[in-house]
Parts: sequence; structure tokens; C-alpha cells
Amino acid sequence: MSRTTRTSRAIRGRRAPLWWQLLRIGAAAGREASAGRARFVALACATLSVGLVISALTLVFAAYEGRDVRDAARSPLHASGGAATSDASLLYRPTFDVVDNLQFQVVYLLPLRDDAPLPPGVSAWPQPGQAVLSPALLAAGRDEGIATRYGAVAGTIGEQGLASPGERFAYVRPPAALDDTARMWPVTGFGSPAPSGIGEGLFVKPLYLLIGIAVFMGAIPAAALSVSAARAGSDARDQRTALLGALGGGRRARALVNTGEAALPVAVGAVAVLAASLWVLSGDTRLPWVGYVLAAADARRWAWAMMAAPLLAAALVLLGVVLSHPPQDRREGVRPRLLRSRLPRWWPYLCPFMVFIAVRGPGLAPNPPTRLLIYVIGVGGTILTLPSLIGLAAVAAGHGLAALGRRTGRSGALVSGRWAAAWPGATVRLTAGVVIAFVLVGQTQLWVTRNTGPAVQAQQTVKRVGTSAVLVELRDDKPVPPAFLGELPPGVQALRLGVDHAKGTAELNGPCEALQRLALPCTPDRSAPVESRNADVRVRELYSWDTPGRGLFARQTETPKGSVIVLVGRPGQQISVPAVKEAANRHLGMGVPVETIAGSWLTAANLDDRQGLWVLLFGAFAVIVIAVSIVVSNLAEFVRFSRQITALSVLSGNRTIYLSTAFFTLFLPLAAASLIGLATHYWLATPMTAGSYSDGATHSWPVLALVLATTLAMALLVWLWGAYGAARLAHRWRPTAD
Repeated sequence: MSRTTRTSRAIRGRRAPLWWQLLRIGAAAGREASAGRARFVALACATLSVGLVISALTLVFAAYEGRDVRDAARSPLHASGGAATSDASLLYRPTFDVVDNLQFQVVYLLPLRDDAPLPPGVSAWPQPGQAVLSPALLAAGRDEGIATRYGAVAGTIGEQGLASPGERFAYVRPPAALDDTARMWPVTGFGSPAPSGIGEGLFVKPLYLLIGIAVFMGAIPAAALSVSAARAGSDARDQRTALLGALGGGRRARALVNTGEAALPVAVGAVAVLAASLWVLSGDTRLPWVGYVLAAADARRWAWAMMAAPLLAAALVLLGVVLSHPPQDRREGVRPRLLRSRLPRWWPYLCPFMVFIAVRGPGLAPNPPTRLLIYVIGVGGTILTLPSLIGLAAVAAGHGLAALGRRTGRSGALVSGRWAAAWPGATVRLTAGVVIAFVLVGQTQLWVTRNTGPAVQAQQTVKRVGTSAVLVELRDDKPVPPAFLGELPPGVQALRLGVDHAKGTAELNGPCEALQRLALPCTPDRSAPVESRNADVRVRELYSWDTPGRGLFARQTETPKGSVIVLVGRPGQQISVPAVKEAANRHLGMGVPVETIAGSWLTAANLDDRQGLWVLLFGAFAVIVIAVSIVVSNLAEFVRFSRQITALSVLSGNRTIYLSTAFFTLFLPLAAASLIGLATHYWLATPMTAGSYSDGATHSWPVLALVLATTLAMALLVWLWGAYGAARLAHRWRPTAD
């Protein structure tokens, strides 16, 4: 065997396999591609955003599953008979209280036996008149006297007995002196097969709602960024795809080259997702804005999904990269050329249908969950299809602009019109981020401002009245223990509010001094009618919120009657609600409601506001992702525009054509997209402002004006930048065989 033959075989033996060579070709092409650095950052950010969305969905399922498991473990097992059932080990009564304007649950427990089972997370029974609180409740209520509100604190509840590490929850053993055990439930222990309504689970939205928000404000923006990143600087890759096809390369060859080009940035993004997953698994995580604490134990149960999120995100982004570069249609020849972007024939026409679903669909649904699902589908479908409809309109507008340029002799309009008609995909990529940004920002703002009309009025009432009047609901018309009145803050007087539901009237009665503080007449022998329109503001608000509304009377008496105690202070005095609650818990019984006028409505409004912070959290993520998508799209189109029109100065004889061409190609589509996005958001907001979801949501025009001004300023900057870049490249342009 000759030396030449042996050398040839050795070289073939050391030669890398074809798939590896194609990956290396793609990696090398990526380093030299147009807008290569921008695409690198964009693909890394796209992988990171997709991975974060997958991780977020995983953690949502993990948190709800962990809450259900712990709620089931602490749910009471009810005795089969009445209160005298022999197998009952303890008495159980759930009540509610408020700290820091947020409601939470308080459970009163009274053991009937020495061996009564303890609830999960509690190591020993507290003494009568003592309580065991969750750490979060102890920290949140420190300034409101929570450490003494239910008696002395005997300890804290362990994490295994809480729905989440940040849950506000309390177990209280009532004082021995309290005898209202008739309202308590006989239970045999804890550990129900299915969780009952208890604790934090009573105040959270259903799982499907949070999943819908995560998909709408997480998955859709991440998908938009992935498409923008995959198609950034796509002109050279389209030429390469056509060349590979002409050389006989099949789908596998094209996929390997495109994968090799995107592999490194995708790997960087996957590593970032992995780091985020490891950080979440390392300990309890407090989410920004919402303040929810995610238990590490819940995340670790789903550790396999958290660790798979980076791989799944990388696979999805690489799949998007491969699918976004279709092969050349061989029926149109095998000559390598730059492929024209084609829109699916049916896709743009889905947009009006999706708008109809979003605007009219919720009104046809039978229940709130279905209404929400239909609305999310309609809005999401509109976001996905509207850019394609804009691209379809760009084709028609491009033909019209080109015709206008021919008639008027404006070369910039002629070139731009033909550009728009030939490359509608470029217009879609340029404008998609702007349209999506308007809809997402608007939806975030709408959901954050959702509130019912009474809740908004309650907020205004509390601002006017404050704590100058405090209501204590006894449920029964019974005498008030003197010890309770003796522990009230100095200067506080008590009245009673009685309601005659048959007549629809109410009566404020009590000592003359207390009546005079409200500017009410002292009439010991009869009830005097009160004109609420001219009365003290506290009387007006009390009449509005806590009476049937058919008349209010005042009567002086030393033996007041009524199921509601109305506490009033001196002029200008704000009563300490925590002090009243502590006195009520000590002397009036278990879970006696103490609140300001309209306080219950305000509590509900605060809960809605707190839950709206989830929309703000996901909305902030969506806006950041879409902002990156807009930057990538604009930068890529700017580079593409600058490179492809550099020869125009040779044909036109001057470089001013770049200014007009950039105006029609870059500025006009971005400005039109801004106005279209604003109009689309206004239309899609109809169900929330005046339709099926009309519950206090309002447009924030300053926010929308700021977004509009920002997008118009960006359009102006891209226009001038594109014209300048094209003119600068024209200085260095030389004819080449490309």
C-alpha cells in the first residue's frame, strides 16, 4: 500500500462526522452574521424568558399542591354527632381578623381531653387565654399589638402547619371565663382526606386564574421575543438556506447549521435559567411586589421539573430557530436567493374573529371562570394575529405608496413601497413588539385597577371618617360587660345601634354625652328622627353602610340596646382599633368583629388590590421581555435596511433618498403601530370598563400617553438612525458578487 493511500485513509479516519461539521459551520456563520451580537443577546434573553415562564408555571403548580397537602393535614375531622359526642377530642371554631389591612383566619381550639391531638406545626397546647401565631403574622402585626391581642403568645406555628411560610394564621385557646362554646364544632382530630376552606386558601384566586395570567403575560411575550430573536438578521441566513438547498442539503443539514449558529447563546440563556432554578431550590423565596413566600419544600418536590426547565427552554428556542427558517420552494427554481417573507393566507383573517371573542364573548359565558377564559383567549389571539394583519395591510399600502411614488417622482416613496410590498414579514417583525407592548401594558394597568364600586366608595369613606367611629358587632342584643367599657381608650363613649329589618329603620341609642358627640338630639322619652343629609359625617356614613336606609332615629337611654356597639371619641380623636380588639377578645367572646365604618368593604378592596399585584408582577416581566423584543427587532431591521439600500445613492445621484426611504420604511410603520396598538387596547378593554368585567377598572391615560410618547420617540430615533447608518455605509459601498 502506497504512502499516499495510507495518508488519505488516516485523514478520512480523523475527519469529524458531517453533523459536527455542519454545527461548526453554523457557529462560525453566527460569529460573522449581520446583527450577530444583537442576536446573541436576544437568543440568550429569549431562552432565559422561556425558561422562567416554564419555571413559573411549575412553581405555581408546586405551591398550590403543597398548600393543598398542608391544608388537608390541618383540616378538622368533624365528630359524627352533636356537641355531646363522646369521641370528640376538642372544640373548633374558625374566625377572622385583620392586620395591616389584610384579612386572615384565627382558629379557636378548646381541648376536651388531656390527650387531644395537636394541629400540625404546634408543639404543645397553649394555656387558656394564650395563642400560637405564625411568624409572618407576628411580624406584620407587631405595631398593632398582635402579641397581646389574643392573650400571651405561647409560641409560633411551624412551617409544616402553614399553607406557606408567609401565611398569617393563629390558633387561640380561649380563656376559661368565656362560655360561648355553643358555636364551636366538635372534632376528633386533624387530617382530612381533602382540604377544607382554611387559612390562606380562602383568600387566593383559583389555580386556573394564575395559570391564565402566567400564560397570557409570560408565555406570549416570551414566544414573541423568541421569534424576534430567531429572525434577527435573517437575510443572510435565508440566502444560506437557499444555498444549502441548491447544494442538495436537506432539512437535517439546514437544521444542524441553524442549530449550530444559535447553540451558544441558547446555552448561555439555559445556564441562567439553571442558576435561577438552583437559587429557588436553595431556600424559601419571597417574590417581589406581591410579597408571597414560596416554600422551598414545595419547589423541591418538583425539583425534576425545575431542573428540566433549562433543557426544555433551550429545546423550544432551538426548535423555533429551525422552524423560522423554512426551505426554499424548489418549484420556483434552484437559484440561491433571498426568500420573501410570506404570511399564512388564513392567519391574518383570524384577528377580527379574535377581537370579537374578546369583546363580545365574555357576555355570552354562563359563569365568571368561563368569561375569564374566553376573554384571555380573545386577547391572546388578538396579540398573536394582529401583527400579521398589519403585515397584510403593509402589502396593500406598499403597492399604493409605490404607485404614488411613480406618479409624483418621489424615489423614496417608490423604493419604500416596493420594500413593504416585497417584505411584509419585515414590517411584522418591526411592529409586532410595539402592538403587543400597548396591549400588555394596558391590560396590566386595567387588572391592577379592578375594584367594585362599593369598594371604591369604602376607601373614600375610610378616608373621611378614619377611626373616629369604631363598630363592634355582638351578633346578639345582650348587655356589654363593664370590664370591656373600662378597658376602652380614654375618652371613648359607647352607643348601641339597633336595626328593625321589618320596617327598614335603625336607632342609635345611649347616653346623652355620646349622642352629643355626633350632634344628635338627646330625647329620653322617645326616638327622634335624624336627618342624615345634615348630620355629622360619621352618622351619614353609618346610615349609608350599616342601616337598611329607610330612616334613622336617636334616643337617649341608660340601658342601650342593639347588636352593634358604636364607639365614638372626642372631637378629632382617632380611636385605637387594636386596643378595642384586645378588649373585645378578652371580654366579649371569640372572634367578635371590630372594624371602622365600611371596614369590611375596605378589607375586601385591599384583598383585591393585593391579588392585583400578581398581575403587576407578570406584567412587569411581560413589559421587560417585549422591550427587549422591540430593541432586537428594530436593531436587526436597522442593520438590514442600512445594508440593502447602500447602493441607492449610485442610482439616484444623491444621498437624501436615505432620509425619505427610512421615513417610509421605519418611522411610518412604527408610528402607525403605536396608534393601532392604542386603539386595539381601548377596544379590548371594553369588557373590563363597560362590559362583562365592568367592576371599577379604568384607563390610566397618563400611563398610555407615556407609552405612546415613548414609542413615537423610538420611531423617530430609529428613522434618523437608519438614515444615518445607510448614508454612512454608502461611503464604503463597493459592488460585490453577492
